[in-house]
Amino acid sequence: MRKLLPLLFLLTFTSSIWSQEMELYTQFNGNFDYTAIGNTLNLEENENAENCDILTSSSAILSLDPGQQVEAAYLYWAGSGTGDFEILVNNQPVSSQREFSLLVNNLDFFAAFADITSLVQSEGNGAYTISDLDLLSFINPLHCNGGVNYGGWSILIVYEDLTLPSNQVNLYDGFELVGTFQNNILEFQLDNLNVIDTQGAKIGFLAWEGDASLAEGEQLKLNGNVLSNALNPPHNAFNGTNSFTGATDLYNMDLDVYEVENFINIGDTSATIELTSFADYVMVNSVVTVFNSTLPDPAVTIDAIVTACNSREISVEYTIDNFSGTDILPSGTLVTFFADDQLLEEVFTPNDLAVGASESFQLNLNIPSSISNSFTLEVKVNLDTQENTIISEIDPSNNTTSLAINLGNVFIASPPLDLEVCDDASNDGVEIFDFSENTNLAIGNQQNATATYYTSFANAEDDIDPITNPDNFENTDNPQEIFIKIQSSTDPDCFAIASFFLRIYQTPIAGFPDDLFSCDEGEMDGISFFDLTENTSLIGNNQQNVSIDYYLTQADAETDSNPISNSNNYQNTNNPQTIYAVIYNSNYESCKDIVSFQLSVKEIPVTEIKGDLKCDTGFDANDFDLSEVTQQISLSSDQEITGYFLSLADANSFENPINAPFSYQNTENPQRIFVRVDSNLPDICSHIYFFDISTQHCEPFIPEGFSPNGDGINDTFFITGLYDIFEKFQLQIFNRYGNLIYKGNNMVEAWDGTSNKGLNNVGKDLPTGTYFYILDLKDPEFGPYKGWVYLNR
Repeated sequence: MRKLLPLLFLLTFTSSIWSQEMELYTQFNGNFDYTAIGNTLNLEENENAENCDILTSSSAILSLDPGQQVEAAYLYWAGSGTGDFEILVNNQPVSSQREFSLLVNNLDFFAAFADITSLVQSEGNGAYTISDLDLLSFINPLHCNGGVNYGGWSILIVYEDLTLPSNQVNLYDGFELVGTFQNNILEFQLDNLNVIDTQGAKIGFLAWEGDASLAEGEQLKLNGNVLSNALNPPHNAFNGTNSFTGATDLYNMDLDVYEVENFINIGDTSATIELTSFADYVMVNSVVTVFNSTLPDPAVTIDAIVTACNSREISVEYTIDNFSGTDILPSGTLVTFFADDQLLEEVFTPNDLAVGASESFQLNLNIPSSISNSFTLEVKVNLDTQENTIISEIDPSNNTTSLAINLGNVFIASPPLDLEVCDDASNDGVEIFDFSENTNLAIGNQQNATATYYTSFANAEDDIDPITNPDNFENTDNPQEIFIKIQSSTDPDCFAIASFFLRIYQTPIAGFPDDLFSCDEGEMDGISFFDLTENTSLIGNNQQNVSIDYYLTQADAETDSNPISNSNNYQNTNNPQTIYAVIYNSNYESCKDIVSFQLSVKEIPVTEIKGDLKCDTGFDANDFDLSEVTQQISLSSDQEITGYFLSLADANSFENPINAPFSYQNTENPQRIFVRVDSNLPDICSHIYFFDISTQHCEPFIPEGFSPNGDGINDTFFITGLYDIFEKFQLQIFNRYGNLIYKGNNMVEAWDGTSNKGLNNVGKDLPTGTYFYILDLKDPEFGPYKGWVYLNR
């Protein structure tokens, strides 16, 4: 019968197969062979199974002969579904290191790999149990219905046996399928072979899912030749058997080996595997070939390295051997030389090397300046730039050797620095110096180099009288030259000398500055301008080679940050305000002293004095002699009145003085006058006084008569202030009969003896006589006034 997919599978058939091709995983050359153990998890062939039951563990026995030593052990496990990659081997946890997968018409299958060499070497012969391999959650009804539910494991063991001939053991792995509707033939190439003898040649397979009951068109071929043996008929190669144990119940997995000496030829470097199946699924997981093979085994050793002082050329003595080879090492084998992974030289061996032979060589190499004095020299034989062997050999692990090299040359890595310090308070030119910084600079990253200090070049050259306390040295001169000698600790005759100076700079001592003050002129806001440099000479105190800067804070002064840029015209921000002055040694600004002084803005005194009050001469104004008012100010001999002003700001800033203070007519009523008093003594601020001048309405003068005769004298009844002081007045004039003959106000001219009232008298000159008046000033302080006035013509 044919392995059939479920109906749903057929309806959703997508012709999709996703797998990994077989490739060489690793190769062993020498006295090696291999064996394999393993077991299935299936309880019976899945083709005949009535349910999906499957085990989670199974066991197998490893039984190596005495003298067979485990070289490598590789565990493969596989099954239906997406996979379980955390299992136990003899109760020890193992995780997959590589994983394989197949996707066949929407069904998943997996395989996993782990290198368990150390575990098998430790456990040795005996039972191996694979457990905690749980596939129940991965296998679904489609796997079961299609008869493709399986699980199992195998350990491939490569072992060394010195009684064996020299063999080449190649392990290929992947995950490839044959047996689907569209993939009945599987063919792949085994490369990297080196067949020198066909005797004992064999090839082994680890495959999954084969069924003994399905054998339709199933064949396994090598180079076109059908493979078979007692367990594996020509038409049913993958039938659940184990060639190592003879077992036929390895359900749905095959662990088989075939003798193939008749199907390969001496000199073959590759072989073709072909598998066909028209009914059964077969999934190939690994292939192992064992062919008799003799190969060289080139190895390299460094015998000696010769270096010279202050030279970057080295002489390398090295040996190429073929001690462990089973064939000659041909001439022309590549040998490469590296310094810290940088290629220096390529050479080729001149002669064939017989098995067990060696040949020594000498090569001079120039080490580039880009390589440090201490480096690793590496010599490689028979390896290309990708670290792959060029000619086939037994053991590539001995193709490389290395040696740490320290060139005998030394040099001044970086020039030493002059060491400069500030003198202490004594300013005696003597200080303590620590040369450690220059030690680090001069040595740099050189290895096997030491630093020694001397007070003369001759002493440095001859190693005479070195300085014994370079981290606590007291100078004897100022300045003083010190010589540093960098010397190879492996070659005392290899050295370099450089020098530096010790310099001590005098620390200036700040003089005592004056506190600066300013009068609070202008807006009287406590802000003024100061010339800080007034203190420069005091702080400098006649010291030479000094400079002085000014700062707003102690921190800025200490760190030389944010010096005041306009020190000769600085406007304070606080009142009072502390300013910090730093005096530097101009030749070495680290030598400095800090002193402070205060800026203060003095308040201008403002004092009120008694003002002046006069009668209103019109429009609330009068003429005032301001100097009369200020006579009450008591002036000292150094003081004088310097001006009269209409505002405090003008008085304080000495702007817009009153031009005629001796005859000043007020413009407001009342009006405040400010008087500035200055002293001719230094550092004395002005004093400002103020007083008010004002006018008041005084009682008017009413004449008893007037003469409107046109002579310009008393031509009208003129009452003082009537029009410009008592502007709302009303005046009535009556004749002796009590008749109203004149009515006046601020809009009517003064009475000139003419009538402006009455039916028959308007505009008529009135005769000489006495007239009665009533004057209402409309001022609560005065009147009304009534009286007689005589009109005289």
